[in-house]
Amino acid sequence: MSKTDVMLVVGARPQFIKSAPLIREILSGYKEINLSIIHSGQHYDQQMSEIFFRQLKIPAPLANLKVGSGSHAAQTAKIMKRLEDLVLRTMPDVVIVPGDTNTTLAASLAATKLAVPVAHIEAGLRSGDITMPEEINRKITDHCSTLLFAPTRKAVHNLQREGLGKATRLTGDTMVDALHAAASFVEREQGKVLERFGLQPQDYVLVTLHRPSNVDNLNRLLKIHLALRKVAKKLRVVFPVHPRTRLRLTKLGAYTTSRNDGVALTNPQGYIEILALLKNAKCLLTDSGGMQKESFLLHVPCVTLRNTTEWPETLAGKANQLLFQPDMIPKVILKTAFDEALKEGIMSLKNPFGDGHASSKIARILKEAF
Repeated sequence: MSKTDVMLVVGARPQFIKSAPLIREILSGYKEINLSIIHSGQHYDQQMSEIFFRQLKIPAPLANLKVGSGSHAAQTAKIMKRLEDLVLRTMPDVVIVPGDTNTTLAASLAATKLAVPVAHIEAGLRSGDITMPEEINRKITDHCSTLLFAPTRKAVHNLQREGLGKATRLTGDTMVDALHAAASFVEREQGKVLERFGLQPQDYVLVTLHRPSNVDNLNRLLKIHLALRKVAKKLRVVFPVHPRTRLRLTKLGAYTTSRNDGVALTNPQGYIEILALLKNAKCLLTDSGGMQKESFLLHVPCVTLRNTTEWPETLAGKANQLLFQPDMIPKVILKTAFDEALKEGIMSLKNPFGDGHASSKIARILKEAF
């Protein structure tokens, strides 16, 4: 029996997390699928790339395109050119692209132009903010794809509204699968993680920020940093700093990994470590789509430093609140962190992201389709 050649293209931290459960599913249960993993090199920092391959037990990629950083256009073009050469040599039956990064867009365009079918994991997300690079990436990718794996009913509705209903399959979210798989490791390691940072459960707020809208404007970033220092007068702040954000804070003279007026700036953390920090935090301040969702699933109140979200399901019961004004951060964060009624309400919310078996559904659909 001939095998189905499946090429999975990843390049950034969220994609490693979303893909790991599917990779395990295919390798353990689908001998008829020949899976090759391609790393674009979009995230190349050891703390944003290698550690996730190791912790998530992702096999070494067949190739690393080593595109590195650059403008959106330059990075996307490099990935397309280098991936095109690889696709032409191997001619896979289908190219899988997870998420909404430049890697996602570049791989979907390169494959589509070579008449290779594309399958999009986490399809159908819409924030309504076309100024976000991720919104452009996910919309174009969906319209290039042969198969659309939607994580939620809202995502299915979005795709149907755009005329893509026939290609859509409701599978649930593979990040739920990843969270389930990591749960025992987080439980075992969380004490060590908190001890390393000198933390106690529920005595700090966790912060992650990396989007251009928050960190590229130095004046806005400075306002955010000053707001976090105000929060830190009442509640400890732990801020694992993305390499992109670190560069900007360094320009401001505000980056140090030692305590900074109560704001503990740290290096980026691995998957297990960040989940342990999130699970034990009083609340989360973030601009990450994945962290909004993980916060919801772990019943941790979230404040998202954006005015839109591609995960409207997280807004239920104020589990996630949108905030765009930096000067409001102290008031909103402290109110959220100490609102016990809010936390009790979040505990009772239903999970709209699936039953933790999205990967098995996706693998089965791939087998049947190709």
